[in-house]
Amino acid sequence: EGRALEALAGARASAALMMQADLHAARGDLARALGAVERVLAKQIDTPGAMERRERWASALGFRARPASRQDEATMVAAAPSGVPFTILREVARGGAGAVYEATDELLGRRVAFKVYHGETAARAAIEREIRLAARLAGAGVVHVLDAAPERGWVALEWAPLGSLKELLRAGRRDVLEPLESWVGPLAAALRRIHEAGFVHADVKPANVLFKAAGTPLLADFGIARPIGAEGGGGSAGYLSPERLAGANASPRDDVYGFGRVLEDALDALGLQHEVLGAVVGRCLAPAAERPEDGLALCALLTSVLGRPKSAP
Repeated sequence: EGRALEALAGARASAALMMQADLHAARGDLARALGAVERVLAKQIDTPGAMERRERWASALGFRARPASRQDEATMVAAAPSGVPFTILREVARGGAGAVYEATDELLGRRVAFKVYHGETAARAAIEREIRLAARLAGAGVVHVLDAAPERGWVALEWAPLGSLKELLRAGRRDVLEPLESWVGPLAAALRRIHEAGFVHADVKPANVLFKAAGTPLLADFGIARPIGAEGGGGSAGYLSPERLAGANASPRDDVYGFGRVLEDALDALGLQHEVLGAVVGRCLAPAAERPEDGLALCALLTSVLGRPKSAP
């Protein structure tokens, strides 16, 4: 089993990941088995046997399925709530926490991302925590908070005209994403700043990587970010490190794992065979002891294989 796992190291095809998952499970490492099968589901949700394995191993680890979040609690059609200085143009994203709209600040004549949380009262503490942390981490590679009203359940964020990495990959926007070296360095640098400040983002995934311009990624959504070493759940299936799946406290290595998954998604979606960046993916998804320990070590790894990464403007 050990030799088989060594032979499969770095493989990204669904069949290889399924084999890795079964081998980890056979060795009793259900957290890594679950991590591998979630990568499969993120690629191809109808892979035979993947969902059954996920449910079985998650149950064995003590996980319980959470009820699906309602997605209709913050629906708006054309106008922002009264007293809000923005005009709603269109909805651009929706998730368990809230909905995001492209909006215009009429007074200043600029576009903003207007995020409305599901349920004003319940969201207030989460909004206050998110905006304070985003303000504390303000700088290169982190989306800026422009305005907020926690008591009313909304926050206005810097607008990213090119959208999220998830959208760009779906649209095959090579003109924005290639060469990959143009944005993986700035993204790693943003993680380095977050970790140096003593926090873990805890939800690094393509939907939370926005693009202000080609080569200028912005890390968004600090809703479940927490201090290094803190307890807490949450996260997105397919992007959680095996340690988080096993219940470990927050670690910068969780974000490094998420970074590796983001890079893996980009290589797969664009059909790229990049020997160097493929090796970086392998390092980021390796067992925790072999993974770069934080954003600083991740930047050092990228520098060693690519030359000095470009810093985010």
